[in-house]
This record gives sequence, C-alpha cells and structure tokens, in this order.
Amino acid sequence: MTVLNDSNVYLPGVITIPSTLQIKAITQERIMKVSVEVDSVTGSVVYHPNQTVKFFIPFEYGMQQLQGRIGKILFIDDVVETDFYIDIDSRNFDPFVIPSGNVTKACLSPYGSNNLEYNNTTNQVPYQSLNDRGN
Repeated sequence: MTVLNDSNVYLPGVITIPSTLQIKAITQERIMKVSVEVDSVTGSVVYHPNQTVKFFIPFEYGMQQLQGRIGKILFIDDVVETDFYIDIDSRNFDPFVIPSGNVTKACLSPYGSNNLEYNNTTNQVPYQSLNDRGN
C-alpha cells in the first residue's frame, strides 16, 4: 500500500485492548478521579487526555448517578498512571464502594469516535490494538 504525503491510513475495526477497565475507586470531587486496575496480561493501559469514556456501575457499588454516563479524560496522573481525572462533578453523588462477594465489576470503556484518532507522527491509535496485544 502506498501512503501519499503522510496521510491518514484507513484502519479496519479491531477489538480494543483493553476493551474495559475495571474501576477500583472513584472520588466525590468537582473533577472526579477514577482509579483503574492495570490488566495483568498487557501490563499497561493505552489512553489519552480528551478521550471519552462511558461508565458501567452495577447497583452494588453505589454511585448510581454515574451509571451510563459519558465523561472526558481531562488528564492522567503523572505518577500514578492509572488515575484518570474526568470532567464530571461527583460531589453530590452517592459514595462509590467495593462490595463483598462475587458481583459484576464496575468498569469504564472507550466511547465515541475521537478514541479512534490516528497520529501520523507516533503511528499510535489510542485504546486500539495494532497487534492484538496492545500497542
């Protein structure tokens, strides 16, 4: 395939790696902080600021005001790279709790077309697998 003038290349749809991130904590702040688990297989998470994510919060975790909501990642903590700061004000939400027992996990997933951005400089596609094992 010939690519002219460093133009964008069409990328066929692929399964995202990771397709969801398990949530381990959410704060009740004006700019909500979400801490996620790192996948033990890939060992890292591919994400970027301005990426939109959708929340799945089972009833047992509380914070039902967040269930199904979409937010944008404003920035990622430089030290704890699994802490995302989201543009959702959660100060008036119910607390997020980790329930006991075997329940469906609370998670977030990439949402929206801006997550499929292709960067001609780095050749990286955020939240998308280029080699079926993550980028």
